[in-house]
Amino acid sequence: MKIKKDYLEGATDSLDLVPIAAYFGKGKRTGVYGGFLLACYNDTEDTYQTITKIGTGFSDEDLVKWTEKLKETVLPSPPNYFDISDSNKPDVWFEPTYVWEIRAADLSLSPAYMAAIGIAAPDRGISLRFPRFLRLREDKAPSDATNADQVVDMYYSQSLTEGLGTKSAAKYY
Repeated sequence: MKIKKDYLEGATDSLDLVPIAAYFGKGKRTGVYGGFLLACYNDTEDTYQTITKIGTGFSDEDLVKWTEKLKETVLPSPPNYFDISDSNKPDVWFEPTYVWEIRAADLSLSPAYMAAIGIAAPDRGISLRFPRFLRLREDKAPSDATNADQVVDMYYSQSLTEGLGTKSAAKYY
């Protein structure tokens, strides 16, 4: 039996991320948001930087609940404090309001997401592989979410990138 390392308790740290947008559900998820665009907080620039799209870890009841809650925070367009790429085209945008605890298998470099862009690689951000929703963090405000520097530290401390040495080693990717 193959066991993914993120299923093992303590194998990966969780991240506290902010839902800033959603995608309308299809098929079984029609009528609710079926996926969410998440962001980390960049406290240096006071922006929310996209890091992943998530659709797993939610029960059907969770999706109904989050659709109702997030509908109250819909924005007409993304504000200038959202750091987003052209490849992310969600159906609706939200005011940063909630913080979700997320677990993932790994962190990887991505041209589609903006988390810590230019730090680990000149033209790529950091993204999560196989993210899943764990729970709402009621004890945190959006500005208390995992920040871009923490994302970079997590990226370099994982076994995938261990031994690369310094942040400048990203040129090999």
